[in-house]
Amino acid sequence: MCRLFALHADRPVTARFWLLDAPYSLVHQSQFNADGTGIGWFDDEGAPHVLKRPVAAHSSARYARIASDLRSQAMIAHVRNSSGTANELANTHPFLMDDIVIAHNGVLRVTDGLRARVRELGAERLVEGETDSEWLAALITGETAVHEGNLHDGLVAAVTWVLANVPVYSLNLVAAREEHLYALRLPETNELWVRDRPAGGRHADGLEQSSDTLRATSDELREVRSVVIASEPMDDSDQWRLLADGELLHVSPTGEVGSEMPFEAPAHRLGIEDLGLSEAASQAHAAEAEARDARRSRSDRERRRAA
Repeated sequence: MCRLFALHADRPVTARFWLLDAPYSLVHQSQFNADGTGIGWFDDEGAPHVLKRPVAAHSSARYARIASDLRSQAMIAHVRNSSGTANELANTHPFLMDDIVIAHNGVLRVTDGLRARVRELGAERLVEGETDSEWLAALITGETAVHEGNLHDGLVAAVTWVLANVPVYSLNLVAAREEHLYALRLPETNELWVRDRPAGGRHADGLEQSSDTLRATSDELREVRSVVIASEPMDDSDQWRLLADGELLHVSPTGEVGSEMPFEAPAHRLGIEDLGLSEAASQAHAAEAEARDARRSRSDRERRRAA
């Protein structure tokens, strides 16, 4: 399945550790998600930017360069596993729409009703590709405009409408505007994790990883407070927390973290058996899941031995 990543720090930093160097970095995850790569961020003036290509992160020198050099207080990254639509730039995440950066992991049906709602909101002009994710992003953007630019209210309105009217498998997403960062896990089908990491202290060891084949560290990230959101834990730290089913997480421009549960269950929930072959394949990787479970078991054993 696609993989989401977002970082919010108390000052502009590089995310190289998480994007390239960590044991389960985004470039590592791209081995299973090779249909597109993108990074969105906000510059020193608060203006949003997105760079993306329909190529695998692990084979892209451009991705490695951007991941190493880019500095921002808030950024979103995505590696894509297509659910059946073409590997084209227009279908690659994140999407930048009216100053909002959005990336999605999951499946929802693009119904006539969804198209009509996006058209009613004046946001159909924003859709350039074929993906359900882009239609969801356009809906969020249209609702945000109706709610006078308030991304929180627009996101809640859009997701509430989708849950009531559209068949849904997973709506996991990250979205940002003006350095407000939001993350949603809904329903529990796909995981989404958060790590709220204070500067320094006993959490510093989580940013220095070593094994027989790898040693990675980040002095810069060790010295700042940061919040990381990811589709799976990116290292073996016990500081990762799995978002609850239906949890909407918010990180403010100054770093305050809030959480709420504003949504009802989907009225038309899809199971894996309801998906087409390409959709189902994009959401289920047996080898990936087995490796992740083995890694967690190993980490749990090591923590018990150390206790």
